[in-house]
Amino acid sequence: MKLWSFIKEHMLKNPEQQIRENGASLSFEETVIWAEGFAKRLNGVECCAILCSSEMAAAMSLLACFAAGVTAVPLSMRYGEAHCNKILDTISPDAIIMDTNGELTVYKLKNCQYIAPEKHPALIMCTSGTTGKPKGAMLSEKNILTNVSDISDYFTMDKSDTILIARPLYHCAVLTGEFLTAIVRGANIRFYSEQFNPTVMLELIKEYGITAFCGTPTLLSVMARFNRSNAAATLHHICISGECMGAEVGRKIRAAFPACRIYHIYGLTEACPRVSYLPSEHFGDYPDCVGIPLKSVSIQILNEQDNLCHTNEEGILYVKGDNVMIGYYREPEKTSKVLKNGWLCTGDIAVINDVGFLKIKGRNDDLIIKFGMNVYPAEIEGAIKQDSRVKEVLVYGFRNSFGTQIGMKLVGEFSSTEEVKQLCMKVLPSFQVPSVIELVDELPKNGSGKIIRRKML
Repeated sequence: MKLWSFIKEHMLKNPEQQIRENGASLSFEETVIWAEGFAKRLNGVECCAILCSSEMAAAMSLLACFAAGVTAVPLSMRYGEAHCNKILDTISPDAIIMDTNGELTVYKLKNCQYIAPEKHPALIMCTSGTTGKPKGAMLSEKNILTNVSDISDYFTMDKSDTILIARPLYHCAVLTGEFLTAIVRGANIRFYSEQFNPTVMLELIKEYGITAFCGTPTLLSVMARFNRSNAAATLHHICISGECMGAEVGRKIRAAFPACRIYHIYGLTEACPRVSYLPSEHFGDYPDCVGIPLKSVSIQILNEQDNLCHTNEEGILYVKGDNVMIGYYREPEKTSKVLKNGWLCTGDIAVINDVGFLKIKGRNDDLIIKFGMNVYPAEIEGAIKQDSRVKEVLVYGFRNSFGTQIGMKLVGEFSSTEEVKQLCMKVLPSFQVPSVIELVDELPKNGSGKIIRRKML
């Protein structure tokens, strides 16, 4: 269990540093003692899901799984019950940790069908692809150790810093790039487990003297707009990830937080997740670039003929390194489609510019990322189509002055868009409810009758 030894060593180097959420607080030393004690309750467990309303409780559960050498499957209540059940059905772990009534409890699950892979995964992080069906990216201890070490090399937090973690640990970028990196750098950690609210983020930064914060371009651009009277004066470090960001949005963020080191970063779950980062000193000049590969990562961009692209030539980005996943859990065909000769096909369209910086031009699928939450059009469409009044529906993402939004075009027996919105609010989690709904007579189709899904982002 090299991973737990690594984490424990770094936590005990800074035993007095704190992990907090609301009124709860544990020192790093107390957290180590607790995690090793709780790990004993996982005796005989091979794979354990984690579903907690408190992100601090989820973090403690995760460390206990690492200490026990048990494969952890993080879930998030923010994605709704149906989404969590899909993951549980796909992975079928033999136990789950929940913070029922505020107390962490291990529940054994009946009819477990988990089959331990030949190579032990420390984590199975679920990503859903274009259909919304979960794929379990298996991440080894080596994957995690490599990525955390690489991130810690450039993300210059230290013991004087406090990071606010406001997104769920269900996201690999949060688990690896924020939580575990903060431990390695010896920073204090404060969790926030409620729904996103940009103005609340600014209030928390001011109230708790937060110095490090990570978020999507959408979230940070809204925070920038509300950062009046320099409410975020204590903030020193900002990491931006999760969506493609235009240069103008980046400049607005730069102007709103002039004293901060701002890193524009890129990754994907299958790479544990960090692939590249833009050194903060270049953010002002190249805000829409995601910079250079991490020290353990190699990248290449291939065109449609599978030849290496020239400078400024668009192609598909491939990634190689010890951070790349073992594969998808019990999905050899899907694994072979993305892992080729040691290279991970990201499916993202990218270029290398004149100064050698990587720039992501767009996704090669229909995934929408709103406030850091993954939204799959097919998942929303499937839920809406269960209503007999719906004939056809198309969900898409678009951007406006408020950031990434969800739109819907619908053919059906409805008298108004308000009626459609009420249906959406009934069958969808709040973060999936479209902000723009159009009732149309028909949707555009190709020659075979398939609905044409144009890129809206």
